[in-house]
Amino acid sequence: MKKIIAMAVTAVLLVSATFALDLEFGGRAILGRNLDPGKTLKDSAVEAKEDKTFDFGFGVYGNFALFGGLGIQAEANYIKSSMTFERDGNSSVPYEMHMLDLAPMVWLNLDLWKFTIGFGAGPDFAIQVNSVGEVKNAKKQDFKMGLIAGADFKFYFTDHLGLVLSGRYIMDWDKHEVEVYGVQTGIPEYSFNRKTIYGGLGLEWKII
Repeated sequence: MKKIIAMAVTAVLLVSATFALDLEFGGRAILGRNLDPGKTLKDSAVEAKEDKTFDFGFGVYGNFALFGGLGIQAEANYIKSSMTFERDGNSSVPYEMHMLDLAPMVWLNLDLWKFTIGFGAGPDFAIQVNSVGEVKNAKKQDFKMGLIAGADFKFYFTDHLGLVLSGRYIMDWDKHEVEVYGVQTGIPEYSFNRKTIYGGLGLEWKII
């Protein structure tokens, strides 16, 4: 009888561990680079200078984990980057790209004492939300679909509050197209496939 009770308790504990529910929310600051230099039309005398600036922004996310840490992490990340177009060094137009990335990812968290290592991947829906100064997005209202992959390293100060160090790589399938105004040669067009890599630092709150 004692063996049966012990086996039953063990089975309950195993099932409980398997269906361990985690619910977490967090926010972070973002710093990174777009690795694709892009290109202008061949018949345009206007060229895009090499982008030597860093992308920066912020993001928020929610993680719902079930089945031993495996679950879904939904993210919304706002990223700003910049580039300058110029003609023979005489006339220049600065460009700021403001991008909103919406990303639902399949995510796995591995708990190691007060540390947690998480990683995942999924689709990314990128939306250009800017129209700044003399630069206008050719298809501002369209979203571009791509892929996102990343990892998080978390250290919890308490049972609920933790510091999160993260890294992400985003690759868009379609080109982003930009129209640039204000340069003497007319309206040059510029396109690029975003290949962005960035790191983030923030805080996470574990509800369950």
